[in-house]
Amino acid sequence: RIRELANGTSDKKALEQLRSTFPRSFPGDLASLRLIDLYIGRGEDHQAIRQIQQFLVNFPTHPQEAKTSELLATLQAKQKSNQFFIAVVLPLSGKLAPFAGEVLSGIQLAVEANRDRAGSPSVGLIVKDLESDPATFLDEFSELLDTDRPLAVIGPLLSKNLPVMAELAERAHIPLITPAATFPNVRRLGNYVFNTALTYELQAKRIASYAIKEQGFRRFCILHPDTTYGRELARLFAQEVRQHEGEVIAVESYKEGEVDMSGQLKRMKAEDLNRYGLSVPVDQTKLTGKLTKLDKKVFYTPGFDAIFIPGRAADAGIITAQLNFHDMKVPFLGANGWNSPDFARTDDSSIDGAVFVDGFFVDSHTPTVQDFVARYKRRFETSPTLFSTQGYDAAKLVLDAVRKEASSGEAVRDYLLTQPDLSSLAGPAAFGPDGTLNRPLFLIQIKRGRFLQVN
Repeated sequence: RIRELANGTSDKKALEQLRSTFPRSFPGDLASLRLIDLYIGRGEDHQAIRQIQQFLVNFPTHPQEAKTSELLATLQAKQKSNQFFIAVVLPLSGKLAPFAGEVLSGIQLAVEANRDRAGSPSVGLIVKDLESDPATFLDEFSELLDTDRPLAVIGPLLSKNLPVMAELAERAHIPLITPAATFPNVRRLGNYVFNTALTYELQAKRIASYAIKEQGFRRFCILHPDTTYGRELARLFAQEVRQHEGEVIAVESYKEGEVDMSGQLKRMKAEDLNRYGLSVPVDQTKLTGKLTKLDKKVFYTPGFDAIFIPGRAADAGIITAQLNFHDMKVPFLGANGWNSPDFARTDDSSIDGAVFVDGFFVDSHTPTVQDFVARYKRRFETSPTLFSTQGYDAAKLVLDAVRKEASSGEAVRDYLLTQPDLSSLAGPAAFGPDGTLNRPLFLIQIKRGRFLQVN
């Protein structure tokens, strides 16, 4: 029964779980062999090679050892037939594996599109799991750079892995493009380091530009979570506001999951009343009916134009309702932590009209995004994410360089450094002096339970 299930299923997650539970015994061997078949059937040769290598280590005397070794040799020969390579170094196992898988899917889509394009040089992938053996990773990464000489390396996900990888890439004269790290100014790590991630600075600049230049807002309050994400976005947003001669009236923080914001909102209101806010007493004698504790004794009019809330969607919904209760009925601005369908569908009308920024919008009306989403869904049977698009952009930019006759790491780096009109998924882009890819971001508005693109 187990043999039939393992051989017949196409559920990759179930097979991986079975293999992890029985790494060196039955039915883990069957799960591994089935995964190999699935990867080959999907054209994911690099994944099949990794799976075969792991299988041969775990089952050196298995009846399928000879056949599997022969298959490995065939796939490796096929890999070597490519004219150029892009190396992908991501945590494909461990807790970050789902995010790494999304990045890898975006990279694969770009490489496959290049393969289908007539006259394009043949570019293959070399995929390495950063988490497979941390003790030997640096030696293996050095060998990859020196022996395989990829045109570029896409990775890592985390900022903490960047410095040492950047040093090795710099020494080898091979571009290192992180698709997810929020490390500020990667160029400090070397001239071969690039970043296609959505950074805090990009978000802050775009939402501040929208508020000040497009909406004419001048005065702001900020309410942020006491996390790295919240603190950095709050700091950078305030910096942008002041650079545009705007004013930040008050800044307050909260703990994620906190449900009562009355203390923060009272302090914010008091600060505003000291500057621009208006408080007008209500003439109780003119109120009809029986008075209750809920009847307002003063009418408060905020002196600020909008409030920036760079937190999670779950917290933002609670906060906006309380802001309305405290008469702080101003436009709400947010960051990409708001991009949750459940947030848009909330019954609370207090968030209607709120606007936030993100690096990707799956329902965008931009033609290139619509085409990407359609191709991604056909290929992987799921919707792409921000991680998918950042991996896609990283690979596509390298492939564009190859089509412009770049044939070495140095040539790819020069192309990325000097081109003022690179083609990203969201539109024209260019790498800034800090190594970050400056490209159009998406402004998304919550309207009647739906997300709508503003720009």
